[in-house]
Amino acid sequence: MPTVEEVASTWRSGAIVIVKTEEDTLYRAAAFVFGDGDGLVWVEPQYLDRNGAATPAEHRAAKAQVLQFGSAFNIAADGGAWSVTIAEYVQEEDADQIGEAITFMQEGLAAAGTTWEEERERVRALVFGEDQPPSTSEAASS
Repeated sequence: MPTVEEVASTWRSGAIVIVKTEEDTLYRAAAFVFGDGDGLVWVEPQYLDRNGAATPAEHRAAKAQVLQFGSAFNIAADGGAWSVTIAEYVQEEDADQIGEAITFMQEGLAAAGTTWEEERERVRALVFGEDQPPSTSEAASS
C-alpha cells in the first residue's frame, strides 16, 4: 500500500480537505499534503498571503488513525468526534467549495516564478524544520 507521501506528492493541483464534526461539514483547501510518520500534515494556500494568514495555515494529524480509500485518506480523531477526508483537488468536482483558494495558490506560485514541485520541497523544509535544499537554479550553478 502506498504511503501518504507517495500519493500526495502527485497532487499537483492541491487537495480538498473535508472536516466533519457532529454539527458541521467544512471544506478547506490544501496546497500541500505531507506524510508525517504516524499521521500527516496539510498546508493551506493562505500561507502565501503577503499580509499573513488570518488563521493557521499548517495543520497536523499526528497519532491519528489514517485510512486510505483509493487515492483519498480519512483521519478519525478524538475517538471519532471528528474526521477529516483529504483527496486530490479535481476542478470539475471541487471548484464550488475551494476553487478560489486553489486559484490563489496557483497565481501565487506563478507570481513567485516557482513550480509546484519546487515550492512543495521548500515548504516541506519549513514544516519539518529541515535545512532548505538549494533551488534548482542554485544547484545547477554550483
